[in-house]
Amino acid sequence: MEQVIFSSKEELYNRVLPALRCKKKSLYRDGFKSIEEIDIWDYLRNKKWDNSIGLELCDMIDDILNTDNISILEYFHNKYMFNSRKYDDIDLPKLRD
Repeated sequence: MEQVIFSSKEELYNRVLPALRCKKKSLYRDGFKSIEEIDIWDYLRNKKWDNSIGLELCDMIDDILNTDNISILEYFHNKYMFNSRKYDDIDLPKLRD
């Protein structure tokens, strides 16, 4: 079998983009309408693939399609909602006694 070598992250990203689009559609169907392909890519790159050795394209596609949607949502939420605001500035709703 012929070995495929990618010369850049952009080339690899473009190769897996159809799977990322498929996962985005799955997230959209589950009600997660703000998550983009790049968010899925960032989650997997930082949480799953960062320490991987000998990762194959088929493994990456499998990870994209089979990663739990809630894990991606939690990563997205933490990345955009909490990291961009200080906790002191968050307006919490008033609780009734």
